Order: sequence, then structure tokens, then C-alpha cells
Amino acid sequence: MRGNSNSFLWHEVWRHRHFYLFISPFFILFTIFGLYPLVFSFYLSFMKWDGLTDPVYVGLGNYLTLFQDEAFYTALWNTLVMGVMYIPPMFALAFVFALLLNQPGRRIQGLFRVAVFMPCITPMVVIAIVFSLIYSTESGLLNWLLRTGNALLPFAPLSPVPWIESESWSKVSVSILLVWRWTGYNMVLMLAGLQGISPEFYEAARIDGATPLQRVWHITLPLMRPTFVFCAIMSFIGTMYMFDEPFVLTGGGPGMSSTNVGVYLFNQAFTDFRFGYASSAAYITALMVFVASLFVLRRRGDAA
Repeated sequence: MRGNSNSFLWHEVWRHRHFYLFISPFFILFTIFGLYPLVFSFYLSFMKWDGLTDPVYVGLGNYLTLFQDEAFYTALWNTLVMGVMYIPPMFALAFVFALLLNQPGRRIQGLFRVAVFMPCITPMVVIAIVFSLIYSTESGLLNWLLRTGNALLPFAPLSPVPWIESESWSKVSVSILLVWRWTGYNMVLMLAGLQGISPEFYEAARIDGATPLQRVWHITLPLMRPTFVFCAIMSFIGTMYMFDEPFVLTGGGPGMSSTNVGVYLFNQAFTDFRFGYASSAAYITALMVFVASLFVLRRRGDAA
């Protein structure tokens, strides 16, 4: 029976070979650039390899070293701190913009959508150059505003801030950039969620005399919960794997003040050439992301 089923299966595959031929490029590319690196990096996590010499099997040595590495915990802490700094204001701005753009009868809604979403598709190098000029201690826009405010309000002294040269302000600087860059992305997701809410709910609430604020509180927010959960999970994943913003803007410095997990992994792999150790750190990070995402989904299911 098993032989007959296998021959029947191969017969069907051969009979539909033209269809499989058309979809094969995706699977070939995925195997080469997706599946193979994933499996190879897992293999490397048990090896000591610098990319030049032969790999040396170390078992769980890389993982044990990782759990004792204070630099990894510092990078993890910096990642979480920057996430707490930028995700709440980004969500608030995205939701407010989505509410404003969801109002009917706005002639220039398309223009505002493009304007808010534009930072998401702007090259990171261009963004870093612009923000480096804005954050400049001597001639930056922010410090110019602080000096102007100090001249106009002498009773509230405002001194220039070393935005990207100070360990105290580097994470704040990266967080401001993240809010500016990713608010538009979350706005589009929330706008899609708002447009999925039936207008009948608002009509019924309006007939009952509910104010606009009450309609948002009792209708919009509860029905937007799945969208909020999705945005939260995507933002958390993006925070854990964030690399471009801190690397290009501050290089992870000064010191390790803005080194997040992404920059830490890059430094371990391509600066120190510890590919096996970097692979183990990457898999531990992926495990933490998986557990945290699963926890959020379970909590949402329990609450529902």
C-alpha cells in the first residue's frame, strides 16, 4: 500500500511538473538564502569559528559564556530601555494620526498619509546625516532652540545638550529618531484597523448621545485591541533586532551606552570574528522574542 501511494504521489507530481516548475524559484531562493543560513548558524552556535580556520566543537560553551557576559546583559538592558522610551509615544502619535486621517471628507488625507509614512522608506544613511546635524552640539537645531529659549526665558536656564556624545543622552537621541521613523508605519496599520470597524457602531452610539470621546473610549479602543496587539508584537520584535538606527547614528556609543542587541551581535560577528558565539547569542535572542510574543498572545487569548 505504501509503495502504491508513493508511486501515485510521484505520478501526480510529474503530471503537474509545469506548475511546480513555476513556483520552484521561490523555494530554491528560500532554501539558499533563508533555510541554509538558519541551519548553518545553529550549527555554528556549537562551534568556535573565526571564519578563517576550521571550526572547533565547543558544545554548549558559547551559551555558557554568553550567560556570563556582562556586555550582553548591558546590550539587552539598553534595548529594553530604548523600547520603553520610544514605543509608548510612537503608539500614541500613530493612533492620533490614524484617528485624524480616518475622518471622512478630508481632501488632503493622501498627502498627509504619504508625509507621515515617508520616514519609513527614507534610506537610513540619509536619516542619520540629517539627525546628526540636528543633534550637533555646536550648530544643531535642538541646541539652537535651547539657546534661544535660554535667551527668551532667563529664569529657566536651558543649556545645550550633547545628544550623541553623552552616555546619558545617547539612548534618548536614538529613541527620538525611532519615534520619528516608525510612527507612520504603525499609523498605517492602525488606520487599517479603524477602517475595519463598522460605522453602525458609531451611529448607534451617536443616537444614544455618546460624545466623540466616549465613542473612542467605548467603541474604538476595544475593537482596536487586535491591531494594538499586532503592532506591539511587531514593535517588540523590531526593537530586539534593531540595528540601523543606533549603528549609523551613534555606533553603539559612547562606550556601550546605546549598544543594543543588534549592534552587539554585529560587533561579535564582524568586528571580533566570533561567529559561533554570535550565533549562540542570536538564537538566545530569538528564543526570548518567541517566548515574549507567545506570552502576549496567550494573555490576549485569556483576556478575550
